[in-house]
Amino acid sequence: MQNKRKIKDIILQSITYIFSSFGILILVAIFVFIFSKGATTLSFDMITGDYHQEVYNLAYEEKNVANLEEKNIENSYYSTRWGIALQDGTNNAGESVVYVSYIDENSCLRGLKDQTTASPFALKKGYIVTKIILLDEEDNMIISISKYKAEKMINQINKGVSITDMQITTSGGGIRGSLLTTLLLIFLTLIISLPLGIGGAIYLAEYAKNNKLTTIIRAMIDMSSGIPSVIFGLVGMLIFIPFMNATIHSSGTSVAAGAFTMAIMLLPIIIRTTEEAIHTIPQSYRNASLALGASKTQTIFKVVIPNALGGILTATLLSIGRIIGESAALIYVMGTAIKDTVSINQNSTSLAVHMWSVMAGENPNYAQACAIAIIILIIVLVLNILVKLISRKLNKFEVKK
Repeated sequence: MQNKRKIKDIILQSITYIFSSFGILILVAIFVFIFSKGATTLSFDMITGDYHQEVYNLAYEEKNVANLEEKNIENSYYSTRWGIALQDGTNNAGESVVYVSYIDENSCLRGLKDQTTASPFALKKGYIVTKIILLDEEDNMIISISKYKAEKMINQINKGVSITDMQITTSGGGIRGSLLTTLLLIFLTLIISLPLGIGGAIYLAEYAKNNKLTTIIRAMIDMSSGIPSVIFGLVGMLIFIPFMNATIHSSGTSVAAGAFTMAIMLLPIIIRTTEEAIHTIPQSYRNASLALGASKTQTIFKVVIPNALGGILTATLLSIGRIIGESAALIYVMGTAIKDTVSINQNSTSLAVHMWSVMAGENPNYAQACAIAIIILIIVLVLNILVKLISRKLNKFEVKK
């Protein structure tokens, strides 16, 4: 019998180790894939830059016969005639581009003019060069485009004496707009959901009687926690979008509609977490406060709530994590158009929806999606660590009771 029991224990332990190891390997593989694909694309310029490129068409029609000193620019190709160095690289979207790596202070390209406004244009390091059309000394046209790479472009422009069209762009592919939208969405959602959720938790924990109505309310709150987010998105589209159109004059989807939708989604989390935190406060605290002459309302707001702040903060952090990671519902109420400017009554995308947008087209951008995923993972990881620390403090408090 003992041998059979040992064999069964060994089998069960082996199965446990195999499945746990398999789960860990899957998680590690996911993290390795995301970081290997997105780490090279992730940069400060990507985080702070605009998503949409700005295109400029420039010209230098005067004849240039200058011959500047040779420059040795690392990983770049330098034109002694035009005083510019070009370098091969990638933009924030992970696409191969040719960009300006150096401009000589005596370069005639500092006298470029914008063909649209006819005003001087300050060409700087970092601009992407997509096309240069030049004329040589015999007025023959030379066309140099970025797909030729930096070295060939430099060789071609060295043959020209005037530039009829030089098309440059900003890098683009940045996530600044989506990052600001996510922060605005978090702020608006918490302003709406925290007072409602904490108020509901106080009612259920301190005022509501243990009857069938209270039981039904708690059951409905628990049930709403399991409702798919697309259902909330549909409700938000049918209710909050028309409401925002009438009140703040938004035209269709908007950040405000997204905030109200997310607030409704987060209410079950905030109510249940806050209610549990209130229940952890010893009854003796309430009795002592009432014995000293405080009213029930004073006891709740001056004794119970301050001691339950740890649980309320936990609910807040969990809510922020849900806001950052939500995409399905926000597609319905905030839209999928990536914007560089953020307004409460205009459509925009959060980081999660931005990641979905760059993957939804005919040519999905895995590198940029993984870079955004890294940012989301870092934020969620920090929030989870904070939740763990707060939970430990709450557990210590319960042990002391």
